[in-house]
Amino acid sequence: MTYKKKRTPMEFVYITIALLVGIIFVLSLVGDDIRITYQIPDNAVVYCDGNSKIYYAPPYIDNNRYPSTLDVSGLKAQPVGTARSQGCIPDPVCTEQNYFREQDTLNHVILWKLGLAGIKPSRWNADGSWNF
Repeated sequence: MTYKKKRTPMEFVYITIALLVGIIFVLSLVGDDIRITYQIPDNAVVYCDGNSKIYYAPPYIDNNRYPSTLDVSGLKAQPVGTARSQGCIPDPVCTEQNYFREQDTLNHVILWKLGLAGIKPSRWNADGSWNF
């Protein structure tokens, strides 16, 4: 015959509090190191070069960050979904400079979902325009 001790309701409260404190502690240690990446939406406008089949981010072109060898007169503004369907690929420099993705931390996302932090402003508007 084995003896099984029954837990009191207060023991369940203590266990729950201990688990919550443990989860909060672990998130405080690693939550800022865990990154959540958002890719560019299909309706975001990019500048596409029809000849080379490369598309560029508008901030890269409009702020004159491109090399002097790039001819911007032939670039056409179109949604990135259309550019991809035409076989265009992103410019490696724009990709390296993270123009086509956004990152947020796990801690910020959790705090935003709980209503304790504001939403991080997006690089892209709902209509496909860029915030730069």
